[in-house]
Amino acid sequence: MMVVTILFLLQNVMSICSWSLDDVCDPDDKQCQNPPLSNPGEIIYGQCYRHAALRRLLKDLAGSCKGHVCTVSEICIPQSQTYTCVLLLEVFAEWRTRKGSLVSQNKGTGQSTPFDCHNVVVCKPGAGVDGIKEFNNMFHTNTEREPFWWVNLGQVYKVQKVVSTNRIHCCGYRLTKMLIHVGTSLDTSQMELCGQFIGPAVTRQVIVILCNTLPEGQVVKLTSVNTAPEVFHLAEVEVYAV
Repeated sequence: MMVVTILFLLQNVMSICSWSLDDVCDPDDKQCQNPPLSNPGEIIYGQCYRHAALRRLLKDLAGSCKGHVCTVSEICIPQSQTYTCVLLLEVFAEWRTRKGSLVSQNKGTGQSTPFDCHNVVVCKPGAGVDGIKEFNNMFHTNTEREPFWWVNLGQVYKVQKVVSTNRIHCCGYRLTKMLIHVGTSLDTSQMELCGQFIGPAVTRQVIVILCNTLPEGQVVKLTSVNTAPEVFHLAEVEVYAV
């Protein structure tokens, strides 16, 4: 009964917050995950898996509150031998406004394929998190249909947003669609979708993607999705989390 009550409350609260369950997608709903866009370069926020968000809410907030007297607009949070009733709106407001930190800089990285830059520029995976945003410093994959890059944050975080700086001096148009997943491994099917960018992008563009449901994980994976084989390169990726 507690689970059913929380799900009902969540659906009602989201209807009056800045995003709703209608804005997120089920894992098998491809049409929802890939909506048609009229504005090139538009950033899509909150395209995340519904069930993962609900499971996390239940784990973090539900607890055991048998016999509680919280109202329909509150959530019961157990405290030792008693419990506290907290407004759901306050819970979500705190989640979304909590100040996060940059947790990706100089962390372990990898990418789907190497690329030989002939010593002209730095194009290794670690260049994506070294804090250097210059024309000769980036991660750079080989040509693939879905090349990807990833960073291991070293521990599990709740990810708030991912800020990506496109290549500085040229070729920004090569990024046409990008997916960002968060999880504990590189298996995309086991990761949660933070969000996606629909381009084409432009050179030097800074792409900010918010993870509205605060997906949990220590691996953040960026995938470039193309209709024909293409390289994937970004000057810097900054992950902010709590």
